[in-house]
Amino acid sequence: MERFTEWIRSLAFYLIFMTMLLNLLPDKKYEKYFRLFTGMLFILLVFRPFTNLTGLEEQIAGVFERITFQNDVKLLKKEIEDADGRRLSRLMDSYRKAVETDLQIMAEGYDIECLTVAAVIDMDGNGTGSGTLQSVDMRVRLKEGNAGGSDALRERRLLANREIVRLKKRIGEYYGLEEGNITIHLESE
Repeated sequence: MERFTEWIRSLAFYLIFMTMLLNLLPDKKYEKYFRLFTGMLFILLVFRPFTNLTGLEEQIAGVFERITFQNDVKLLKKEIEDADGRRLSRLMDSYRKAVETDLQIMAEGYDIECLTVAAVIDMDGNGTGSGTLQSVDMRVRLKEGNAGGSDALRERRLLANREIVRLKKRIGEYYGLEEGNITIHLESE
């Protein structure tokens, strides 16, 4: 009998407490949601003695813990995938910058000056990829020197074009890249 009176007392206290909270709501537009939530809690409180007798409470708690655990695992997997994607993206960006710096250094060994260089690294939509160099686009110009007459300039341009061909071949051999994927533009003076 004592359990029954305790149960009735907890129901009465719950109803009084929820009525008080309902009156304290700052905006009445949330009232229907609050009533829905408190109604579900009230149903659970009403059936609590029956769930204790049948062991249903432990089963509900077990199901709830499994669902919570599965959701936590999904969230953790997503966070790990996002972190891996960001890390791989930073790594590929660093690799691209290193390749571009390496290409500038390669160009310094020839009688041309590298103005800009852009390297395209293989990446798919997920931010992953093989990390191989796909193409190179460079803008170069003749190194500063005595310009002389038009014959000297023509000779320097011819030399620069030979240097560009040699540079293309070296880049192709070093990176295993076809020369058709290497574009080197000679800027005019």
